[in-house]
Amino acid sequence: MGDSCCSTYSIGAVAKYIESRLGVFVYSIATGSGEFSDVLSSYWGDVNDQVASACAQLRNLTQLAGGYNAVGFSQGGQFLRAVAERCQHTGPRMHALVTMGGQHQGVMNAPGCMSLPLNSSHGMCHLMQKMLGAGAYLPFVRDHVVQAQYFKDPLRLPQYLAANPFLPDINNERGPGARNPLYADNLASLSRLVLFRFSDDVMVVPRDSAWFSFFDGERLVPLQEQPLYTEDWIGLKRLDAAGRLVFEEAPGQHMQFGLDWFGSNVVDPYLR
Repeated sequence: MGDSCCSTYSIGAVAKYIESRLGVFVYSIATGSGEFSDVLSSYWGDVNDQVASACAQLRNLTQLAGGYNAVGFSQGGQFLRAVAERCQHTGPRMHALVTMGGQHQGVMNAPGCMSLPLNSSHGMCHLMQKMLGAGAYLPFVRDHVVQAQYFKDPLRLPQYLAANPFLPDINNERGPGARNPLYADNLASLSRLVLFRFSDDVMVVPRDSAWFSFFDGERLVPLQEQPLYTEDWIGLKRLDAAGRLVFEEAPGQHMQFGLDWFGSNVVDPYLR
């Protein structure tokens, strides 16, 4: 959120670091046609269209014919999970997926706007907050504001299930008749799903959404106590039973990590 795929001061630097450390081809997915457009698309757009575009981009890369490992940063975590669920069977195959501070069970407050990598994105971020405050499930907001498409109000779950066009689908929450078993089979085919939570995260509420926990209005419900897990709606129970679901904690605030830490704790153990 508030970043571009290839900024030399943020994600672009991370991509070059992975490329150098592992000596592999690295591709950073863009959702816009240029840096400004890419930043704008992190706030404004249709997430389902963005996921479809990501699948098409990956499918056209001959370098990934043998499969690939993926890292999703912040909201990119749940977006790449959607890529795995929706496109794994058409290839190329995603082997491991690492998500850094993802919002897998959505957010119940508008995400914060502090410490964004590009100053030009602050105005967009504050506009996003105002629009979510006006009503995340209003048709115009939910169809155009990216963060509204994973906004999950624990006190308005019927409205969330009926109106949210993205997160209820990839979490297979809309009931037995509407669930897509392919999502569970595709996600369960990963060699590993690694979920990093930031220990002092205040940008994402609740921070434990990074671990699929959900605030039900009274308490934070761990993944293992939810039907999402017990009934294996998206394959997490199968991954866990096979020892392929990993929960990790990163120190500090949301997306505030150094490359040395990233190399030792993410790249070396999970991307080699």
